[in-house]
Amino acid sequence: MPSERRAAEDKERQVVVSVRFPSQLLDRIQAIAAVQSTTANAVIREGMDAWVRERVASADFRAASEAYIAQAQAQVATALQDHAAGRRTP
Repeated sequence: MPSERRAAEDKERQVVVSVRFPSQLLDRIQAIAAVQSTTANAVIREGMDAWVRERVASADFRAASEAYIAQAQAQVATALQDHAAGRRTP
């Protein structure tokens, strides 16, 4: 029963999203699903998981995320300076 409980928990965490695909891409996804005896949803989830893993592992993403964090830290520092100086911002 632990695997049944885990499957139920995993299903509860899923969120439904609406995504638009060009018809030719959707046809290809459905063909892959049919050949692999699975669903188009499973093919899309697997593909997106692989894409996200690859993207996060890239040097470009690492550099972009470091730049994003630095910018956010600078913005927070500015906000804290304004607060410490007793200035009110709009």
